[in-house]
Amino acid sequence: MRKSSELNISIDNNSNSTTISHEQFHRLRRIAFWSCIISFIFNIALGLTAYINCMRTKSFVGFSFSVHAFMDSLCASFVSWHLTATSIVDVHRRDKLACCVIGALFIGSFLAIETRAIQSMILAPTVRPDITVVIYSLIHIIVFTILSIIKIIISKQIKSTALKFDAINSVIGIIMVLPLLVWDRVIFITKFTHLDDLVQVLIVLFLFLAGGKLILDSITKMNIEYARKVREDKLKKMLTETGYDGFERRTSNYVVGT
Repeated sequence: MRKSSELNISIDNNSNSTTISHEQFHRLRRIAFWSCIISFIFNIALGLTAYINCMRTKSFVGFSFSVHAFMDSLCASFVSWHLTATSIVDVHRRDKLACCVIGALFIGSFLAIETRAIQSMILAPTVRPDITVVIYSLIHIIVFTILSIIKIIISKQIKSTALKFDAINSVIGIIMVLPLLVWDRVIFITKFTHLDDLVQVLIVLFLFLAGGKLILDSITKMNIEYARKVREDKLKKMLTETGYDGFERRTSNYVVGT
């Protein structure tokens, strides 16, 4: 009974391991799930606000942020799906599938944001950020700083790679929105190359590399698990065909009888 109520999670570094109870695992899973739901709601609201503000001012100030916010909401939705599994085995199995989707979304964010940022660096911005940009930037920084800390802590406890990268994606969103607060205070290269464009060009390169690595690692792990399962099935079939199971039962009965 004690073994069934505990979950041993091994850390890859050394022989250190963390043992958490079944109840604690699901309590942390529920907290992470609701953190993802809150992330989804705020991403949709703030991303839509940024997009509507771009249409209202007829500028692309905050457009890259709105794209990233919508992508981050998709990441949060897939992570919350992986956290809805009732069993621990299903949670970890869905984790690899969610990582593949998150990696693909990272690459999609790279393609959308990089194109817009490079174009914005070439063309002079026509409109300066207004009070709306400052308000949704501050709200995003405050809310997602708290949520990112919660996600990172829980991801270490339940060993969820998808939750960890969702938190990293939220941190990237915070980094992208910070330059909007100092738009005209810091200028690089020329007066047309602003800080937010330069930050976006650099940060989405990390998204591309992280997304590609996440997909490759997840596919590799799934292939390893599939190959191991195939070997186990072949071994069980071979033992059944050779009658080893029956011989082992007869031997154990003989030992018990003696």
